[in-house]
Amino acid sequence: MKDSKGQILKTSLLLFLQKGFKEVTMKEIVKSSGFSKGAFYHYFSSKEEVFKEVIDVYFSQMLHLNYNNLPSNSLQSFYQANLEILQERDNILQSWYRETFEGDFPNNMYYILFDALRLLPEVKEQQTKRIQEELKAWEKVITNALTNGEIKTTFSPQNLAKQFVYSSDGIAMHMIMISSSEKLFKEVKEIWDSLYESVKA
Repeated sequence: MKDSKGQILKTSLLLFLQKGFKEVTMKEIVKSSGFSKGAFYHYFSSKEEVFKEVIDVYFSQMLHLNYNNLPSNSLQSFYQANLEILQERDNILQSWYRETFEGDFPNNMYYILFDALRLLPEVKEQQTKRIQEELKAWEKVITNALTNGEIKTTFSPQNLAKQFVYSSDGIAMHMIMISSSEKLFKEVKEIWDSLYESVKA
């Protein structure tokens, strides 16, 4: 990807985070990108086209983790590393935002996801696949933790995995009203720590 196109996508992501898809205009995107209208339209012809590529390039990367790079023999190490990576990515987003806009960073990732699910049919399939991959990764780690004696529980690996994954999703949905990434990660860590303590051998 050329730097100019990347800059357009980065600026567009921040605008969508700030206002949501519906409220952002093509004129705003062009102006904020710093490019002339002609240069901008060399890459994109519509707001929908920009949004689709923002989702493909940035949003999917922000949500997707390469679970093969996370610790697999310890449930505690796995979820702690998981949180650390997500926090690092959130910090990058916040840094980008502060370079471009004034005011607090809007924690609107789920707003963008809802827009994407509504406007881009392929996103639903991608998200379903992502969730299944996430659950499989948790199940594998939980199975290893049961085998090596780190945890002990009557829950199946599948059900315990769902408790970890769905609890974080539920907290994230609730925290949209507060728009605080720091509070979101704090809440998720507290819930995951509590879940872990309840099954630790």
